[in-house]
Amino acid sequence: MPTSTSSIQSLSSVGGTSVLSTQQANYGDNPFLRLLTEQLRNQTPLEPVDNESFMNQMASYSSMQEQKDLNANMLKLLDYQGVLARVQGLGEGSALLGKEVTFLRDGAEATGTVESLYVGETGDIKLKLTGGDEIGMREVIGIAQPSGE
Repeated sequence: MPTSTSSIQSLSSVGGTSVLSTQQANYGDNPFLRLLTEQLRNQTPLEPVDNESFMNQMASYSSMQEQKDLNANMLKLLDYQGVLARVQGLGEGSALLGKEVTFLRDGAEATGTVESLYVGETGDIKLKLTGGDEIGMREVIGIAQPSGE
């Protein structure tokens, strides 16, 4: 049975990624493959695993591996969409640089000139105003040229 063990080890070189980890997985990390290997190793010669059962297990493993790959690709896609949304928000916010914005603060209107902008911890675009105020783009209710120009 050294042939099947080496083929299993060659499968492990393909690896995969976990949602919570950045390291590649190996066959020891996969409980299904570990169980299948133990079943094959411990079967009795007089009552081997029938072909249908073995094929069902392999089909289940293939399906599980495809689902794992699909999940990894979906996570990459979501990450890419997040990057695009941040870049788009920064692009839209850059039009406000040097502009005077009006926003609500404690129920009253306030104004400030936009000095810079950045992406906040939650992914929303924040404007840094002269005087040290920081507001979200959603808080802006008006835009004007600075009164000094």
